Amino acid sequence: MKNREEVRTLFKTKKVPLTHQRLAVYEELSGRRDHPSAEALYESLRKAYPSLSLATVYKTLQTLHEMGMVARVDSPAAQARYDAIVETHHHAVCTACGRIEDLFDPRLDALPEPKAAGFVISGHSVHFHGLCAKCAKAPSTRTIKEK
Repeated sequence: MKNREEVRTLFKTKKVPLTHQRLAVYEELSGRRDHPSAEALYESLRKAYPSLSLATVYKTLQTLHEMGMVARVDSPAAQARYDAIVETHHHAVCTACGRIEDLFDPRLDALPEPKAAGFVISGHSVHFHGLCAKCAKAPSTRTIKEK
């Protein structure tokens, strides 16, 4: 994750205007570990930034993703989720509540690149699906897809 000066420098280098709203979205995402959706980020920011729209949050996340500053994380829910940690790491995804936890494991980082005909692999992220501790304790947990 980048500090304000690094963010400013990256935007300047990429010749992308850095608005206060873009900075706010990046800083809000950087301060969170719950891999929020665009809607969750919007809800967190809208009181402090009343002129901010949900469309702006979506566009900002797309811009940040294209710049390599945030990553999209697969989720069993329909909404895309976002992560400000772009260095190689992996995720555990709860199939009941949708919670996503970061996993840092050098053994997963070192997986050999598979052969995929006609495909140039540029990186990887492993996602483990199952139940988080809270959902595993629930008496009748169903997956998101079953709900």
